[in-house]
Amino acid sequence: MNKNKKKLITLLVIQILITILHRSDIANFQGDDWFHLSNWTYWLGMSFGIYVLFFAYNLHCAKCGTRQVFRSFNALDLRWPQDNCHKCGCKVE
Repeated sequence: MNKNKKKLITLLVIQILITILHRSDIANFQGDDWFHLSNWTYWLGMSFGIYVLFFAYNLHCAKCGTRQVFRSFNALDLRWPQDNCHKCGCKVE
């Protein structure tokens, strides 16, 4: 399995755990007090989610530069990173 695919799966599992942690602490979440320290799980989940999106967006082929996860701006045109580039066929590491 590709190391980028392993890292992406690991990051998504961590994001799911942070989301579960936030949803279990939802009784303390107050919408009118959005910047209070009691909402640390919300801000942790949002910032980590943005990091995961940037990581997935920046995965590209070293030879041709084709993006490996987000191929276009269509939300349904996503793919998992593979061992070989889907466009030129070279090894992606």
